[in-house]
Amino acid sequence: MTFVMLGYNIVWRVRTGRELFDGNYENGSVGRKILILITGYKADIQKLKDKWHIYPLEDANENSENNLTRKLIAIPKDEGRDGVVQRLDEAINEGKIQDGVWASPGLPFLIFVTAGLVLALSVGDIVWICISRLLAVI
Repeated sequence: MTFVMLGYNIVWRVRTGRELFDGNYENGSVGRKILILITGYKADIQKLKDKWHIYPLEDANENSENNLTRKLIAIPKDEGRDGVVQRLDEAINEGKIQDGVWASPGLPFLIFVTAGLVLALSVGDIVWICISRLLAVI
């Protein structure tokens, strides 16, 4: 999934010719930007409003001088999601954000638990297999 998101973002950048992180991001460290690149993609605000399982990876706030500051959110939370989407929608409607917002598909944890169970039942204990093969080499 990580390589798919990174590839999608690279293709989007080449295809549109726009910057991935334009605007004034308040906490735009290199590490946070890399994390956003491998976990999210640029999405239309309507997609965020329509689909409950897509989480915004940025937030927008206006200061006292009506300047918009955008903040990257590395770990999205379900609490407050609607407020973040509403602030982003207002900023887009006012023309302060032009090229979509960073979003991430929220995958239910149950999918990973089920995949692990199926893998354990069909293959066995993967950790024990790796350790035993490592010890056999030594």
